[in-house]
Amino acid sequence: MPIEYNIIPDKKLVLAKGSGVITGTDVLRHLDALALDDRYKAPMKKLVDYRSIDDIRISMEEAYAIAQKKIKLARTFSGERCAFVSPMDVTYGSSRVHQALVDGAGLKTAIFRHIEDALAWLGVALDLDQEA
Repeated sequence: MPIEYNIIPDKKLVLAKGSGVITGTDVLRHLDALALDDRYKAPMKKLVDYRSIDDIRISMEEAYAIAQKKIKLARTFSGERCAFVSPMDVTYGSSRVHQALVDGAGLKTAIFRHIEDALAWLGVALDLDQEA
């Protein structure tokens, strides 16, 4: 699966990691799975790690659909702080589009090139060798 995630309950953290080629369908499936996961207890922090993906292929129509899905699930994800780690230009740009589309929906999203900066923004200490 291109997007796998783990919930670390004691840190109230969702650690989502992308690999290979990420599509709009992959992101929508991830959001649906997370929304149905009984371990997700809002408010949570979410780290989306795109450091290992090869490419991201999300059309503007899919980007709007993803944003609308996230807005629709805003109650489920209430209070979430979501940090994207997107070192490549293509993933950084796509993540910024997502940030702009969900802005104003009460979903705090920030985009970073380095995981250390994302973790600092989230206020989470994480042993990257064990968790990543």
